[in-house]
Amino acid sequence: MKKNANVQYFVEGEDEKKLVNTLKNDLKVITPGKVQIINVIQNIVSDMILMTFKQGTIVVLVFDTDTNNTDTLNKNISKLKKYRNVADVITIPQVKNLEDELKYSCNIRKITELLNSRSVSNFKSDLIHITNLDSKLKEHSFDINRFWSRHPESPYENITNQADMIKINNK
Repeated sequence: MKKNANVQYFVEGEDEKKLVNTLKNDLKVITPGKVQIINVIQNIVSDMILMTFKQGTIVVLVFDTDTNNTDTLNKNISKLKKYRNVADVITIPQVKNLEDELKYSCNIRKITELLNSRSVSNFKSDLIHITNLDSKLKEHSFDINRFWSRHPESPYENITNQADMIKINNK
């Protein structure tokens, strides 16, 4: 990806926003860009949002694959690709969700181990409120090469995982 590219991330929730910001700002393992919460599995990207894009914007869609509905996602991809200011649309399916991606890319068996959460239901809140997420990821041997590296199953099998396009090789 070009240096200084105008990148717009769309993520499902506050937890993904926190993680993407940590990956780009603290760990510097993904391309910098603006992060906005829009669940592209459930909601169509509005024309108002499209009008804020600068010429040549690269849109990165990060979404869970734990539902069976791809209709809205496909409509979003199509709409974004047609928009004049969008240079590219990068799809990053999370297999099955953020917690599974973190378990796969960190040295943990249960998601609660990452932040010492009391329960799975507390994990999301803990993730959103933690101030040293980068340290916790490092402590549990987070591997950016394993994160967002798998390919989804049906009905998402036709959506390519393009995460390598935003990953920065720091080695």
